Amino acid sequence: MIWATRSIHAFSIVVWLGGLLYMGGILYPVFRHERMTVTPLYVQIERRFMGFVWMSVWTTAITGILLMLFSPKFQFGSYQAPWEILLLLKQIIFVAMVIAAISTGKIVRKMESILAIVPASSTENQISVQHDRILVRRRLTITFGLVALLISTRMVMS
Repeated sequence: MIWATRSIHAFSIVVWLGGLLYMGGILYPVFRHERMTVTPLYVQIERRFMGFVWMSVWTTAITGILLMLFSPKFQFGSYQAPWEILLLLKQIIFVAMVIAAISTGKIVRKMESILAIVPASSTENQISVQHDRILVRRRLTITFGLVALLISTRMVMS
């Protein structure tokens, strides 16, 4: 059971971080080069990607809680041993990543409302500003995710 939980946990993290890296490293540069970051297609892709983010968030949270509870190193409420301190750091980083995902979801909804209300000729600047806000949150989330992965490797070794 624990291996299945670990596998699902790892898969959900790969989907989340891998998706962020794909969006930031491949899709955004292509859209930017083609000047498509202000189009309805871009907003639709963002909306679609948010579903994958939330699937990964919930899966990561549930499997992470199970792995924590299954671990013989975990003692509820005690954050004194190095492993427990690293676990607390991972939990804080995870919460920060979830807050960034919530914020990104709100930005995507705002982009959709801009496209629905404002005439097409005047949406470009407004969508561009929202796109830049998303990029900041995505870069922050990628950084947090990589730090969490480094912490995880240290937890395995301790």
